[in-house]
Amino acid sequence: MSGSPLSWSTRAGRARLVQLALLVAVVAAGAWLWHNTRQHLAARQIRSGFGFLSEPAGFDIGEGLVPYVPTDSYLRAFAAGLGNTVRVALAGIVLSTVLGTAVGIGRLSHSAPVRWLCTAWVEVLRNVPLIIQLLAVYLAVTELLPEASAPLRLAPHVFLSKGGLQFPWPVWARGWGGALAGLALGLAAAWA
Repeated sequence: MSGSPLSWSTRAGRARLVQLALLVAVVAAGAWLWHNTRQHLAARQIRSGFGFLSEPAGFDIGEGLVPYVPTDSYLRAFAAGLGNTVRVALAGIVLSTVLGTAVGIGRLSHSAPVRWLCTAWVEVLRNVPLIIQLLAVYLAVTELLPEASAPLRLAPHVFLSKGGLQFPWPVWARGWGGALAGLALGLAAAWA
């Protein structure tokens, strides 16, 4: 018994007709929303689109992987922000993986205090929403740390304050290639 694929006489045909009707309704609703939005934007003389990306942004971004000044375009600002987001995300992924692995291994420890501490860590934080954890840590850290004008000195040239963790970072410059080659050669000679 084979009927037409779009027939009310078969169950599959009815299902296809209902799906087709829903598809037409969704497309019609989308077209109506598009038309209505364009009319209202035109009536209020509001531009839409991505033309603004080539205009000067006019704001500063403190630091980043992508060089940026306020006279650069919004697209450049977006690239700088994206670079900062990726940098922070990668650091978070690495640190959370290390912490999660350490706590997971600690829960399997033969040492009772280590096992209890790691289990308590998991059980306390397991069902607390992430936003509450972030706010609690942020508020606790900002209240307990000293002002940026008088930071804690953790190591030579490593400082911690409400302004964050500051430490020296090498800048690639002329001569580094030779220095790294010399280091590799020295390590190879020491190993030999």
